[in-house]
Amino acid sequence: MTTTLERLATEPQHETAILLPNVWCDVQRCVVALCPCGSTARVDVRDGVLGAHEPKAEWTLDGKRRAVIRDASGIGFTCRYSGRTITLASALARDNVLTPAERQVRDRTQRLLEAGVVFAPPRGYTLPKAAANLLSHAEDHGWTVAQAWTPYEDGFTLNVRVSRAVDDGLGWQFDLSWFCAPGVARRTRFGLSRSPDRRGLYDTPSVKAIHGVIAAHSVRQKA
Repeated sequence: MTTTLERLATEPQHETAILLPNVWCDVQRCVVALCPCGSTARVDVRDGVLGAHEPKAEWTLDGKRRAVIRDASGIGFTCRYSGRTITLASALARDNVLTPAERQVRDRTQRLLEAGVVFAPPRGYTLPKAAANLLSHAEDHGWTVAQAWTPYEDGFTLNVRVSRAVDDGLGWQFDLSWFCAPGVARRTRFGLSRSPDRRGLYDTPSVKAIHGVIAAHSVRQKA
């Protein structure tokens, strides 16, 4: 009888470039694999098969179905990655080439996914008006923006960051947070900031003040 170790050592090594489980699915309450074709297929976290599936598709104006292929090659009703085995051996091989920094990012991402943290408004939620205006204002001026939603009590904590790096390594970074629940959106007192003209971190100022800083230090002014 072939042991598991012998099977892993002798069976064909399937394509290690296939994404391992990397997306948290709220419906199935498990981690699933997002295929390069855009479809999501459930696999066993440790050792499993990327099930047969069709590529992510869209309907054209004339009523025809068109496959949406991102990294996969070819167009068809079955994705070319369907049925590929994601073996423990290939998972270990992929792990072995990760740098410590890449492994740290992977583990942190896994913890965020399992905790339910998402980086876009969850279903049924929208950005508070003040946060939406701030992010739009920052993007218009070339600043970097980010948002993260974390489940909290009967709603979510929304963490927003607007930042701009400069050549000397110093720059501006403003962190703000809101508590959001059905019918409720209020800014919390938590949030730290940094800027080139101040030493260390300090309490984040008002949204109006941040608007002024962004406008005064717009990236677009250099264009």
